[in-house]
Amino acid sequence: MSRARARVATFARAAARRLVVGARRLLTAEPGSSPVDHAGIAEAEELARSAGELRGGMAKMAQLMGYLAGPADDAARRALGTLWDRAPAADPATIRRVVDEDLGAGAFATWDDTPIAAASLGQVHAATARDGTPLAVKVQYPGVAEALREDLESARLVRRLAGGEIGRGLGDEAIARLRDAVLAELDYVAEGRWLERFRRALRLEKDMLVPRYVPELSSARVLSAERILGTPVLEARGDARVALTLFRFAWGTPLRHRLLNADPNPGNYLVVPDRVAFLDFGCAAELDEELVAEDRRIWSAILARDGEALRYAVHKEGLLGRAQTLDSSTYRDWERYLAGPYLAEGPFRWTRAYARRLGELTSLLVRAGGLTLPPAGILLWRQRLGVAAVIGELDATADFARALSDLVSS
Repeated sequence: MSRARARVATFARAAARRLVVGARRLLTAEPGSSPVDHAGIAEAEELARSAGELRGGMAKMAQLMGYLAGPADDAARRALGTLWDRAPAADPATIRRVVDEDLGAGAFATWDDTPIAAASLGQVHAATARDGTPLAVKVQYPGVAEALREDLESARLVRRLAGGEIGRGLGDEAIARLRDAVLAELDYVAEGRWLERFRRALRLEKDMLVPRYVPELSSARVLSAERILGTPVLEARGDARVALTLFRFAWGTPLRHRLLNADPNPGNYLVVPDRVAFLDFGCAAELDEELVAEDRRIWSAILARDGEALRYAVHKEGLLGRAQTLDSSTYRDWERYLAGPYLAEGPFRWTRAYARRLGELTSLLVRAGGLTLPPAGILLWRQRLGVAAVIGELDATADFARALSDLVSS
């Protein structure tokens, strides 16, 4: 079966399972029983299973649905969330063959065949270098490069990777920019260089940790880095320190360093004592100075409670699709939600409902042509909305206004 047919079949099986389970529950549910979305959970489980087997672009899309604009039910989101780092693993011999082909036999002193993480394009193994250094080694699945390239020939799938319904309103140039960024994740040597750039940029951040890249044990399909032990970020629910660290990373690396990590998959973050570790830099970019300057004006205007300056900054960043949008109630709601965490009197509780509504309003405006995400800004706003969703999953209360003020003024 071709990849295109397999993608269609995946959605069809998921929808069919939803119908079957929904019908069964309708016939067998007791009156007054709890309104659990069993049909939605079944659909998510089938989508996660099929997308995990297909890997590539389908798995990346399902990953995104697990935290951004996916199902509202917790169990359904957890089913999709298995693809963040617990996707179906490849056969150990197949993975070892990739390592031996790229690095030569016996490159590592020890190697654990059981992966410590498995995602859309590759899986991670614990290993030890010849000098005794503990390593985390990411190995690309054989054939996944061709699968991803074929998946991304589908403009519909690329639009889904923009996040929620936003992709339906994007122009061809923005879609091409997103496609190129996702394809760049196949080059592990390039990712290693990004990892080191972020590590240098964040070396003075006491609450952030980026692992050390090991280029001599890396290739285009194998990436070795310092092994970091920690707990999944979503186990830190209610932790203001973790929420603020994610916020400062997502907003701060663009504003302070013109660097962007555009893949906010929760599986890319680990909580370690006193810090958050950032692990994956396959989808990264350096931002243009002008874009960063205009972005800084947006947040400065919000902090100053200057509505006119905010609307001008939105226009200058190229986000405004048409001038009459400024008079619409949807735009005013979007402005209010965008500014919400930074205008609160005291700490703000950043909930899933807040993040979800911000994403919905953005999608509505983009689809209607009122807002546009230009090619230069598509990755930046995809990252912002994605991290907003991850912070929402933490449901923490913190002083985000002070954190943003520090970033804008630095």
